[in-house]
Amino acid sequence: IISLGLNITETVKYEEKLKAARESAEAASRAKSAFLANMSHEIRTPMNGVLGMTELLLTGALEKTERRYAETIRDSGNALLELINDILDFSKIEAGRMELEQAPVAVWRLAEEVTTMLVGAARNRGLELVLDVDPAIEGQHLGDSARLRQVFVNLVGNAIKFTAHGQVVLRLRRNVHASTDDVACVRCEVEDTGIGIAEDKREQIFESFAQEDG
Repeated sequence: IISLGLNITETVKYEEKLKAARESAEAASRAKSAFLANMSHEIRTPMNGVLGMTELLLTGALEKTERRYAETIRDSGNALLELINDILDFSKIEAGRMELEQAPVAVWRLAEEVTTMLVGAARNRGLELVLDVDPAIEGQHLGDSARLRQVFVNLVGNAIKFTAHGQVVLRLRRNVHASTDDVACVRCEVEDTGIGIAEDKREQIFESFAQEDG
């Protein structure tokens, strides 16, 4: 008679540790989602007050310069409100429910709002901020205006940050390679006279918490 014995104590302990770690991670994820939801709500409330008062201000009699300043405050506030709403996208991504909106958007108008919002930052650094729009870009296109605005703000803002002198250009062109007889696509570019990105760093900058120049 052959008798075999197998001690599975360590295996059971390992599985229990894995289960505990998984439950802890899930609890942390739920806590983070709840925190983001509460935080975005608390910030959104005063932001809506700022936007409401700005709209009231714009209904009054303002000089041309004052009206332009108030409109920039409104546009910047709306952009900030969209970013606040996007805080919740982290939870959507984790849940696999992130979807890009497909709605009519005037891309040239969006680009105009972003350059107006950032022209002060460029001027403070002694830079020229240029919006170069092809006249062929007219009417509206289908896209996600909130995320497109966020991309514009991030790219133009970074260009201003890392450009010591010269200019930053936000350029819109008709993308002839992607367009068809029924669909006209827009190519968006940001060009600057800054330090550029080294060839061996161009993949690294797409990693979390990494940038080309520390």
